[in-house]
Amino acid sequence: MNDLLAIMLGNSSVVMATMTREAEILDARGEGLARLEDLFAEFVPAPQVRQAPIIVASVNPAALARLRAVAPAAGPAAPKAARDDFPIPIATDVDEPEKVGVDRLLAALAAYRLTGSACVVVDCGTAVTVDAVAAGGTFLGGAIFPGRDMMARALAEGAAQLPKVAIGPAESVIGRNTEDAIRAGIVHGSDGALAALIAGAQAVAGQGATVILTGGDAPLPGSPVLRPGYKVRPDLVLAGLVMAYSEWQER
Repeated sequence: MNDLLAIMLGNSSVVMATMTREAEILDARGEGLARLEDLFAEFVPAPQVRQAPIIVASVNPAALARLRAVAPAAGPAAPKAARDDFPIPIATDVDEPEKVGVDRLLAALAAYRLTGSACVVVDCGTAVTVDAVAAGGTFLGGAIFPGRDMMARALAEGAAQLPKVAIGPAESVIGRNTEDAIRAGIVHGSDGALAALIAGAQAVAGQGATVILTGGDAPLPGSPVLRPGYKVRPDLVLAGLVMAYSEWQER
């Protein structure tokens, strides 16, 4: 068996994918973190006899501890986490490289390996990150701001008379009721923030930098954020995870 079980543990969700060593996805599913153990059991019904490696990208220490609790502590099925158990092979030019999120570095690694040039990586999830990678492959840092659902929760929790709204399309920037006004502010405001941050990151990485978007909340076709030449790669972090692990194994 030559496949890998690649797992991404985020702030609010988990994605598990059976992948080839060329980072091709064979089967993938995502769930809320409440179902982490159930999803693992579905992918690995008999971990004690599993021969293929389990590799993990985690930005959530508590979720990683839960995963390790249900997986064997040794052997092929013992989860190996990027940075903790094997390195992420990307140079950095930031103040505190050890504090940069594993997901950001893996996405940057995959984006650079896929483009072979300077790039801007936009990861849209619970939080949104916009990162710059230089022409030589060095991670230069980036910007972080709240994702759309986090914005909606913050408004509802921080303002007594504002409701929690479901985020969907907002055709106009002017809402005619409170719910539509919140939706318009979040959708168009985040689109504007993304456009400005992407432009700023391109100025740092190089004006010809390729823009790659990833994450569960990546802009949909038709979004004003998506411009000609932009690429959407939902599995960028998982691809980087496989690349990092495979390179470590080949040493």
